[in-house]
Amino acid sequence: MTLDADHLRALSDLAGPERAFLTVYLDADDERSVLDERFARVRSLLADQPEETEHFEQNLAVVGKLLDGQSAPAGGAVVAFAGWAADLAKAYPLPEPVGTRVWMGDAPYVRPAYELLEEHETFAVAVVDNTSAKIYYVAPDEVDEEGSVRGDVKNRVKKGGWSQKRYARRREKQIEQYAAEIAGDLQALDHERPFSRLVLLGSDEPVRAVEEALATPLQDKLVGTRAVSADASEDQLLDTAAEVAEAGERQDEEDLWVAIREQGVGPGLAAFGATDVMEALRQARVEAVLVDREAEIAGTKCRTCEHVAHGTPDTCGVCGSSDVFRVDLVEAMTEQAVRTGAEVDFTDPFPALTDAGGVAALLRYSLDESHGEQEERERLERVERELAEREAAAPPAGDGAAAETAPPVDSETVPPAEPVTTEPVDVEPVAAEPPAPPVEPAPPVAEPTPPVAEPPVAEPAPEPQPAADRKRAADRAPAAPPAAEEAPATARKPAWAMLGWILLALLVIAVIVLLAVG
Repeated sequence: MTLDADHLRALSDLAGPERAFLTVYLDADDERSVLDERFARVRSLLADQPEETEHFEQNLAVVGKLLDGQSAPAGGAVVAFAGWAADLAKAYPLPEPVGTRVWMGDAPYVRPAYELLEEHETFAVAVVDNTSAKIYYVAPDEVDEEGSVRGDVKNRVKKGGWSQKRYARRREKQIEQYAAEIAGDLQALDHERPFSRLVLLGSDEPVRAVEEALATPLQDKLVGTRAVSADASEDQLLDTAAEVAEAGERQDEEDLWVAIREQGVGPGLAAFGATDVMEALRQARVEAVLVDREAEIAGTKCRTCEHVAHGTPDTCGVCGSSDVFRVDLVEAMTEQAVRTGAEVDFTDPFPALTDAGGVAALLRYSLDESHGEQEERERLERVERELAEREAAAPPAGDGAAAETAPPVDSETVPPAEPVTTEPVDVEPVAAEPPAPPVEPAPPVAEPTPPVAEPPVAEPAPEPQPAADRKRAADRAPAAPPAAEEAPATARKPAWAMLGWILLALLVIAVIVLLAVG
């Protein structure tokens, strides 16, 4: 079974008020007999602690069985974790030596294993040219070829005129499809077997195309690209990828220190030195910790209240108990960081970090910030993120987009606004204007029969309206049209009656004239 971050997280959750866990690291180059002297020294140091001596003896028997069943791989090491009271008995092979040691403590000793995994994080490699691509998954103890993609991208040729343009367009389309397929395979691999870094090797053109096709999460994991010879062997390719990945690790450490330093001289979201960093870790305020890999920092833990403090005081600073024992504070900080989800980076020593006490941390929020201030700040940050997400999701402000989206927005938003006082104002002109149209229907005088002429006169009422929005407003207010149509009907009846009487009078006059002439 391979040791990974999930196993370390589970081991870090195990802790007790006394030294009840035994951890043994054994390099492949060392014989098991070298452990006997170290076991004897631990036994003598615990002579005045009968309960812890019992834990040690019980755990020692468990470790013996674990080492019988799990040997160190060639050039590597093996680690055994035992805690008989907590029913812990685990052994894991390690790909590199970490130094043979025996540790009896209040929790499993995970610092060497964590440092090894942090130094050799998993990464993916895509080797790409115009004809094919291979994808590798590289872990500290294994290298797997995860898949391949056939390219068949045509080589560049020299032609002229329209033929060259058509060929170039087809070739660009081939590269785009090829790169999208590779990017999709990498995303699927990251989903199935998450990796920390990504390296792209191969010809410049397809490598650039793959980089552009990567989804944002994979772009964040990309640590570098490099051109390689088509004749390079698989071992050479993987060695080159390892160099690029390691350079990315060093760059991440530098970036972390820069972020910590800038916060230290600015907003204050940083902690320096073992005391402040341990306090921030205890309060789960740490985002990332940067530790000098050579740092040895002493600490003290109280058996009564389990408080861990920097230094070697004789009594607990919290409860005042004198029942205390020594611990490795770097180990305690590593365990606490893993428990609270903080990142831990071990780096080679450099003067600024050494002057800061060998350890520094980037904080999620300030040590001086109260709980209420923290909640308010987090609330404001959430609001800002939501506003940013809404702005990002909003459509472009171009004229074309506005013209296309205006109708649906108008139709959705108007109904809730009907009760607003501006709505009746928009409808009133519709009812006031119809008296004017009677002038236009006059032409039907040639057919004086009132019943036939009335329906056409009633329907044209909406047409004279000056604007399309008034028509939509009238449609949304079904109660208004009947009133608007009724008014012109009552107004037209006297006109038709008057016209009929005039025609009748003219007819009578004409008859009288004819009779007189006759």
